[in-house]
Parts: sequence; C-alpha cells; structure tokens
Amino acid sequence: MSKENISFVDVLKEKIMSGFYPSILVVDKYPWITPTIIGRLAEELGIDLFVILTSQHVVQSVEQSLQHIKEDVEDLGAIILPDYVFGQSLVKDNVFDTAFTLNNVFSKISDQVEKIVVDLSGSDGAIAATTVYSVKKILGDKAVFTVVDTIPLYGIPAYPGSPRWLHKVYVYGDADIRKKGSIVDDYPKNIEWRGSRGIYIAISKLFNTLTRCGFIETYHNSRRYMPGENSKLEAWIETIGALGEKRRLLMIEELKGPDQNTSNMLYNAWKQISELLDMTIGDKDKQSIDRLVMQIQRYVGAADLIIKESASSSPQWFDHEGEKLHRIILRSTGERNKLAVVPDTNLFYQGLHMVLLKASIRQGSPWSTLRNISVYIPRCAETEINGKVAETNPDAGGLQRVSYIMALLANRALLETKYYYDAKTLSATAQPCEASMAVEAPNLPEHRILLITADHKAFTAWQTLNVCRGKVACAYIGHSDKPLDTDTIYGRFYASIASSILLYVSSLFLPVTVKGSSGEARLIVKNLKGSSAPIVSVHRIRNDEKL
Repeated sequence: MSKENISFVDVLKEKIMSGFYPSILVVDKYPWITPTIIGRLAEELGIDLFVILTSQHVVQSVEQSLQHIKEDVEDLGAIILPDYVFGQSLVKDNVFDTAFTLNNVFSKISDQVEKIVVDLSGSDGAIAATTVYSVKKILGDKAVFTVVDTIPLYGIPAYPGSPRWLHKVYVYGDADIRKKGSIVDDYPKNIEWRGSRGIYIAISKLFNTLTRCGFIETYHNSRRYMPGENSKLEAWIETIGALGEKRRLLMIEELKGPDQNTSNMLYNAWKQISELLDMTIGDKDKQSIDRLVMQIQRYVGAADLIIKESASSSPQWFDHEGEKLHRIILRSTGERNKLAVVPDTNLFYQGLHMVLLKASIRQGSPWSTLRNISVYIPRCAETEINGKVAETNPDAGGLQRVSYIMALLANRALLETKYYYDAKTLSATAQPCEASMAVEAPNLPEHRILLITADHKAFTAWQTLNVCRGKVACAYIGHSDKPLDTDTIYGRFYASIASSILLYVSSLFLPVTVKGSSGEARLIVKNLKGSSAPIVSVHRIRNDEKL
C-alpha cells in the first residue's frame, strides 16, 4: 500500500478509536447525491464519520457537491473523510483491484470497529457487489448496509434543499441507531426570487425544518420494520384583518410526500385563493378575480398544458391534439430536425417554464437546456409583460395589485426561460404580438417551428393569416382536466416542486401558514419591487403566538 493510503488508514483508525460512528460511502457513479446520503444518514442513524471512497472519475464532482452540506455536518460535530485528500482514489476501474484494496483497508480497521455502516447508494452494480463481498468477508456482522432513496438526475438539489420525503433510508442489518436529530436547524428568513429551482430549495428547507426525522425502514433477522407515525404537513391561506377566514391550500404526508390527495388540492388551490381575495377586495368583482387568479394553477405547474387544437399543412400535428405539451417537446429532443418553440405572451402567465422543467426532468437533467429545442421569446411579448409591470402600481390595492403580481410573475417566468433554457429573442416588435410573430417566426432557421398560444383569438388569426403551413405549425394551448400523477418518485419530485411554488406564489396575495409535526411558520409578502422581488418573509410561529 502506498504511503498516502497508509496515512488514510491511520487517520481512519484514529477517528474510530476516538469514538466516532463510521460509515463508508462508496461513490463511483452518482457523485452529486453524496451530500444527500450524508445528510440523511447523519439524521437517521447518528453517523458522525463519513468515509468517502471514490473512483478517480468522480473526485471533482464529489468535492464540489460536498460544499452544499459541509457546514451543516460540521455543526453536528461530524467529520467527512474522503480518500482523495490523501492522494489516491480507492475505487479502481478493475473490480478485482477494488476488492483487494478494500480488503486491505477493512482488514486494518477490523479490530477497532464495533459497528460500521456501508452505503451503496452512489455506486453501480459491479462496484456495489464487490463492496458487499469485501465487507462481508472481512467485517462480517459488524457491517450494516444502507441505501438512501435518491433521484439519480444531475441538477436535482441535494438534501436539505430537497424534501426529506424523497429520501427514505433503507437499512439492511442490525444498525446502532444514535439519532442526533435533523441537520436542518434553520430555515430561510426571506425567500427571494431565484427561479423555480431556488424557490424549491428554500421551501424544501422550510418543509424539513417543520417536519420530523424518522423516514427509515429496516430489515433484520427476517423482520421488516416500517417508519412510525405518519404526520401531515398542512398549509393554510388566510384573510388579512378582522375577517378571520382561512382555507386549507395543501396537505402532504410527511413520510410519503405528495399523493393523489395532494395533487387534487394543488389542482384546485387557485379557487381557495380567489375565494379569500373576493372577501378581501372591496369591489367584489369575483369574475375578474377568477380570470386573473386561475392562471396560478398553470403557473405553478399544478395542471399540465395540452394541445387543444392545432393547425398545420403537415398531418402529424393533428395527431398531437389532446397531448401534453412537455411530451411533444421531449419527443422532439430525439428527432433529427431541430424544433423552434415560439410562445405568445400569455404562455408566460400560463406556466411555460414548468413545461420546460418537466421536459428537462424527463430528459434526465432538470433545469437545463433541451437537446434539439430552441425556445424563442418574441420581443413584443417581453415588452408587453414588462410594460404591465412598469405601468401598474404595486402599492395599490384590489385588482390592480393582483394584476401587478401576475405580471411580475410572468416576467420572472420569462427570465427563467432565458436563464435555464437558453431562450433567444425573436425580432417581433409590433403589437398585436400574435401578428408580429406570424411575420417573423417563419424566417427562423429551424426546420420545424411551433407557434403556441393560450388565446383562441390569436390561434384563429394565425390560421387566417395563412402562417400555419410548410415548416410552421400552430397550436392552441389549454390545460389537462386531470391532476398531477404522483405514483412514481419522479411524479412526487415534480409535485414537490409545484407545491413549493404554490406556497410562494400564494403568499404574495395573502398570508400562508405552514404547519408540520415539528413547528409552524407564516409566509407573508415583504417586497414586490426590486431585482430580487417578489420577496417573501418567513416567520417561525412560537406557541405563545398561536391563536
């Protein structure tokens, strides 16, 4: 063994002899999930020594990913000990070389170890099997194996920037559980606009602060032990002032995460917001309130956008009627000819950014550009949205304030489309925007062009102007009448994002209270002006403040 590896083993032995509870993380395939594994094992088992054995191919990614959790782990008094800081990765390309190396390491610590946890979440099948063989041969019953539920997609925020309910811990063997409690002992005091990803991270940390640990399943001596009591996380929206009315927006099982009930509540949440706004706004124009607020359903991603009608000289587009927009975009990522997607102004109010997010998740890398897809933002659409923000007084009350908030959110969705999906500008400047789009879009270099609008009048105008022919197809966009699917971990992940954005957006209109098994917090809009607006303040509610 090299001098560097001897030093690594010596340090490892010294930490074990000092009373640290060790875990071995074997990482050769999914380096970005390393912080999630560390955070969850620290919470559920009380691990305070994380020994990371890496392949040379993942060292840089592991090193970068650990920055997300290093401070939280150190606050618990835990230590992270990667092999690469001693000069060499111990996981080799050849599985037998790996087996010999691991045998050597485990043999040298065998006498000091009483119990050791070996996690296989970040390794592929061959290395995982090699690790199990080596551990069982050298350490025997001293070893316990774990797997942490993760979604192996690059770009998913690491825990605690993702809800605990997505990261169940499975334990195979008789673990020595020394719970130290949640690594999330704080929550964001202010949530600024940082795109849907930033909101998801901030609200996830709040969720994890307000809920308990205990999402762990064990298997030992042919017996299976399931998680304990499943509490519910609830969110309520309430009126301002003396009315004292409130409505439940959302309910999520703390251990299971979003289910079909959550999905149904997400789908109908805009109605609760509209009802309370109607009580709050003096002019009592319920139809106008509904017309503005119902867009929240699509904006937060609670309902999938679908193609309701299409117009094209190519028959294939008529087969897409009734199909979800993100699936059409996703299918186009694998086709030979590039697709240009050109949205009308209303799509930025209606959740185009969530369509692109869902397509990017299915592509395998959330919040990233889509292969073979070009998104174009008409300059007239950007001008129209920005003009609405500029001309409306955010300090006004009533419908004017509601209208301003929706325009500001549309602006933020437009910016997200640029930032995450590399949207370009279409030089369509004149109003009405749909007419300008009809002139400029056919000149785009892509072989296929899709004009989309949620305004049937604009869709009809495109057909009348004879633009929906040749390489240009036009689509009238509606929304699905079915709530989100939450049957898979990917579905629960997306529903978790939609839930996070719903709470953020709802709090811009009226106060939102979120209550879990470990606490309660209130979200209230703080600022609707400035580059980081909207800003939502988060206030932890003490027992003496509860009604």
